[in-house]
Amino acid sequence: MKNEIPNYYFPGDAGSFDFQLPTKIIFGEGTVGRLGSEIKQLRGSRALIITSSGMPGRQSTKDIISDLDRAGITTNIYSSAPPEPSVDDVDKSFKFANKIKPDILIGLGGGSAMDVAKKVAVEIKVPKIMIATTAGSGSEVTHNSVLKVDGRKQSFTNIKLAADVAIVDPDLLITMSATGMVSSAMDAMAHAVESYGSRKGNAITRALALKAYVLTKNNISPALSGDAEGRRNIAMGSLMAGMALTGTGTTLGHALAYPLSDRGISHGLSLAIILPYLLELNRFDAGYADELKSFRQGYCVIPEITWNIMEMAREVDADDRHLSNNAREVTLQQIAEVYSAIRDESHNTGLGSR
Repeated sequence: MKNEIPNYYFPGDAGSFDFQLPTKIIFGEGTVGRLGSEIKQLRGSRALIITSSGMPGRQSTKDIISDLDRAGITTNIYSSAPPEPSVDDVDKSFKFANKIKPDILIGLGGGSAMDVAKKVAVEIKVPKIMIATTAGSGSEVTHNSVLKVDGRKQSFTNIKLAADVAIVDPDLLITMSATGMVSSAMDAMAHAVESYGSRKGNAITRALALKAYVLTKNNISPALSGDAEGRRNIAMGSLMAGMALTGTGTTLGHALAYPLSDRGISHGLSLAIILPYLLELNRFDAGYADELKSFRQGYCVIPEITWNIMEMAREVDADDRHLSNNAREVTLQQIAEVYSAIRDESHNTGLGSR
């Protein structure tokens, strides 16, 4: 892993800009222990935790519930938030919440669980606290919720989706698998590259994005080895990348990743697959792309690409919302070449059959 600030293409600032980040951020080891006091500050007493199926059995979740019980806060858990959630999954969560009648909602997990939680909280009109247990999505500070509609990814954006409080406790990353940590970290790196290369970028977002990228890039390996400072730095990198995205939105990386996600590859893995090619197309640390591919192969299984490449490329080419926000223009041929390279990469390394 390289330590220097990468060579990058500077797209220029947007000039005058707005930057709105209403979320209170609490960062540091052990800070999840402050959840009870934050709930009380928001005048909550009946909490609903929305999370994924594997979370209730974790000791960290049990500790959270015990802490809330000691604080006199009634807690219910909805643990059916799936990976890559849809609007139907939000509706199921909403119906559960309507029965429980919470006065505060907690999103606990990665981006999928938090995106569901944010949407439900807005629907039932209660305050919300997001607790990140991965370092990748940045959803704890963004004001959008990414959900599938008719099988395709769609981003719902509204300042009301911003959490009242975001808790980022690096100790919650300890239970992450190596594969999960790598794909999540590359998700954060992709967010940083996209935000940096956004036409909406400004001095604040670019400073956040550049620092987020370098922090995450330089600390994936230490975090994988169990180093506490490494975990802290990738947690901070993910948080900063999410903060940057609030001012810019996503760009080329998500345009390239969505056709993969829509065909069943998880969003985090899709961005991990795309990231080296994003570096090259946006001329951001492009010299690191090949090294990143080699590093990634040890952790991320790339499913064999069997879909029509030109069909996928045309989907990206039609994604004006993302492409028009990218400072560098890309052609249909360049997009198709990315998917061809991914297919060849999978075949050449044997990852598709692992």
